[in-house]
This record gives sequence, C-alpha cells and structure tokens, in this order.
Amino acid sequence: FLGGLLSRFAYQTNRYREMKYFDKMKFKRVADWNFFKCFETEKRCPNENVTFWLYTRETENNPTQLSMFTPDTIRQAPFVPNRPLIVLIHGYTGHRDYAPNTSIRPAYLAYDEFNIISLDYNPLVLEPCYYQGVRNLPTVANCTAQLLDFLIGERMFSLDDIHVVGFSLGGQTSGMIANYLKSGKLRRITGLDPAKPLFITAPSQFKLDQTDAEFVQVIHTDVFARGILHPSGHTDFYVNGGVEQPGCNAQSMMTTGECNHNRAPEYYAESIATEVGFYGYRCAHWYLYMLGLCMANEDSMVEIMGAHTPNTTRGLYFLNANMNPPYAQGRNFSLRDEYPIPG
Repeated sequence: FLGGLLSRFAYQTNRYREMKYFDKMKFKRVADWNFFKCFETEKRCPNENVTFWLYTRETENNPTQLSMFTPDTIRQAPFVPNRPLIVLIHGYTGHRDYAPNTSIRPAYLAYDEFNIISLDYNPLVLEPCYYQGVRNLPTVANCTAQLLDFLIGERMFSLDDIHVVGFSLGGQTSGMIANYLKSGKLRRITGLDPAKPLFITAPSQFKLDQTDAEFVQVIHTDVFARGILHPSGHTDFYVNGGVEQPGCNAQSMMTTGECNHNRAPEYYAESIATEVGFYGYRCAHWYLYMLGLCMANEDSMVEIMGAHTPNTTRGLYFLNANMNPPYAQGRNFSLRDEYPIPG
C-alpha cells in the first residue's frame, strides 16, 4: 500500500515538474502556426494521435493495431508467447514505416521471433512543427507507459521482457516513459542519437539518462548537429567520434547532418545479426578521444555495441565504421554463441 502511494506521489510530482518546464519554453502561440497545421495535442491517454502497431513474423506485412480505447483487442492480439517485446519509437517527421522501424524491425524479425510494437505519433511531429513536437512528447511517453502498464498488468510481459529503442526525438521520449510507468523500471532502453535541440539544458526527467532503465545504452552519430554530445546512458558509444560518418560528406550541410543522424538506426540494425560486430574501446572522455589521447591497444577495455551489448557494460566507447554496409569493422566470430541478445 505504501509503495503504491509513493509511486503515485512520484508520478504526480513528475507531471507537475514537466508542465512547469515545458510551459517555460518560449514558443510562438499555436494559433500563429495554423498555416503549417501545427498543434499541441490534448494531454490525455489514450490519444488518437498516438497509435501502436504489433509486428511479429506472422504479421510483419499486416500489423495489428493495439488500442487502449478497446483493451479487449489488445488481449486478443497475436502476441508470440514467451518472446521479448521490442518497442520502437520514431523521431521528428517520422511514422511507423520510417527510421528506426524500416531497418530495425525487419532485422529483428529475420534474426529470431520477437514481438515488436512500432509507435506512430506522426501528426504530433509534422514539419516544421519541431517546437510543438517537443511539447507533445510527454503525452507520447504517457500513452506508451499506459500501454506497457496494461501489458504488464495482464501478465503478458514483465519489465524484464521489454526493450525500448528510440531514435532522435524518440530517444528522448524513451527516457520520459519512466516518468509515467507505474509498474516499475524498464530493464533496457537504447537511445539512437537522441535529439539535441531544446534538450541540452533540460532537467534530467525530461530527457534520456541512466536513471530511466536498469540499463541505458546510447549510440552517438551526429553530435555537432541533430544529436546530443553529452553522455546519457550507462554506456555511450561514439561512432567515428560521433561527428561525421563515412559516406555522409554531401555538399549540403542539411543533407550531411541527416545522413549522420540516420546512421544510428542503421548501425543498430546491422548489429542484430552481424557476425563481425561493432567493437569500441573505452576512453574516459570524448575530448580526450578527439585530442588523440585515447588509442586502442592490447590493454584497452573493449566492448560490443548494439543489440548484443551486455547489460553490465559501463563507460564511454569509441569505434569506427565503414563507409558502406556492412558497416561493422569488428572481430570475426559468432555473436549468437558469445554475445546473446540480453533478455
């Protein structure tokens, strides 16, 4: 009983802090953005602008919508028993058939049987409505937590079964889920180049950090533009320093930044089944790496990045990737034998 009261108190406290923080953001009035059809959704769940789609090997081409408006349809949905649940959250301007879904979802289902839920909150993050999109993220996180609490309460999954993978704004949203989840702390979150604009100075409860799950992994690929530089997880991997990815040297800075940013889900997708592996070596700080003061040698602490990263991994790791797929440059051995996907 006491635990329930404390959980409820923490939930309400986070809601209050969240409202105060986002209210301080200096956005134009929503009415000023009507020309672009920008809007802020009602802060309620379920929400018609936040939808959830279940994919399995059997339903990969015909996914099942999961709606908290009709909970019985969730109970009857074709979940695969005794298999993990992967939750994929897209970013700005995205949808359920946009990164990270297009690369990661088929990679998981080709590798093994999984339950995959792809979020779709596209109406809330339309271009050029980034500011309103950020203000809408707490509602996306709240509705996601509501669904996960339902699945856990129905004993369809446990906290240990669930892995949330978020890209860009979705990476920051994955951290906000912890503000609303009443069942406890998630086992694992992966942030794929979590978004930087409007999040650099945000309090920790409004962005992804290592308090949001038992294990938080972050992959950085565009720290000078769309992605955040600061370490956010129990372990952070900086691919090519997180600065410029090989093959992304287009003339347009906008195109280059998008390419760098989008490499994060591509690297993660490849990490699921690669026999080579993405291996990084440990360095105390990004600045030391950029100054050339961290060099890989026989004594370096080395760890694998991506779907197979052990939940016990800690620290900052640096690695290079190839210009074209396959991107991984690691050792040659079977990941299935030596690094199973943590569950």
